[in-house]
Amino acid sequence: MVGQRLLTAGFRAIPADTPEKKAHLETMPKLLFSSVMRDGQRRYLLADPYSCHCLYVGDEAAYDRYTDIEVGRELSASERAEARQEAGVVAVDREREFFGPYDPAVVFPTGAAR
Repeated sequence: MVGQRLLTAGFRAIPADTPEKKAHLETMPKLLFSSVMRDGQRRYLLADPYSCHCLYVGDEAAYDRYTDIEVGRELSASERAEARQEAGVVAVDREREFFGPYDPAVVFPTGAAR
């Protein structure tokens, strides 16, 4: 869940618990980062009116940690996809063993095996 990853990275969840905060939350880009300068420091904001009904706020370090978490998730997803692709190659090899001298295109003339 994105909210949990934001909290893990060091963002704070500020609830939209007043009519004014709720109205402001609705005017912000939803589930997209915005950045503002506050007291000479860059702050990153993410409005979530759907799940937590809150505004996530973090500094540059929290944003960097969050992007590292997301990059790690993308890498692991890519590694899983690569493993599935390699397993698919093994499955094709096993298919050849299973069909032996038979051509799969003949056994499945409509291409249903693919």
